[in-house]
Amino acid sequence: MLYINCQVNGHPVKAFVDSGAQATIMSPSCAEACGIMRLIDNRYAGMAVGVGTAKILGRVHHAEISIGGAIMPCAFTVMEGKSVDLLFGLDMLKRYKAKIDLEKNCLCFEGIEVPFLPESEIPKSFEEAQMDEPTVAGPNGTEVGAKSGAVRPAGSSASAASGSAGPSSSSAQQGNNFQGQGRTLGNASQQASSASPFPAKDIEQLIGLGFSRDQAINALRACGGNVEYAASLLFQG
Repeated sequence: MLYINCQVNGHPVKAFVDSGAQATIMSPSCAEACGIMRLIDNRYAGMAVGVGTAKILGRVHHAEISIGGAIMPCAFTVMEGKSVDLLFGLDMLKRYKAKIDLEKNCLCFEGIEVPFLPESEIPKSFEEAQMDEPTVAGPNGTEVGAKSGAVRPAGSSASAASGSAGPSSSSAQQGNNFQGQGRTLGNASQQASSASPFPAKDIEQLIGLGFSRDQAINALRACGGNVEYAASLLFQG
């Protein structure tokens, strides 16, 4: 996992950099610590529906974030159910033309190189929460966190590792080229067309969560038409 040190409204935060996540997300506890709860626009409140649900408190349209000495405006979706304080997503990476340089092990933007944190400094809460979280069968033999909706390889949960997990109650949904969190859904030849094999109401439900029609169709295709898995997958990026 790629983490960087940053400051939000002057408060130090370890941010998880995830180019596969569509939006930058902050936990309510982090928003409280950073003193920006009062800035939340609750018109954007709602529920993220997937395998389980997560409450979206709203959106902070503008707050200062400091990364590598550079101070920039940033927007956050404040949502419960995440095991990280701050997930720095694709929206802000694109806004500031940031580049993940794995050779240099840093995040580069505007001539600034911000080193990724060594493993010893990475928060353990995210990994521990994933290991302890109950799971259900997901597409292509994966496991989906019942609370967070995180998708990971089968057998990676604590119950599976200890051998206490029983057989899956249902067979895994079949999908096309699903590669997990932070990956691309499908490939270029499988992009959604105007004619879709999925019910219009399922597509509209995903579009209503803030995703494009193509994203909705690709997610449904990857999850075998299961709209709850598709919503969870889209929110995980």
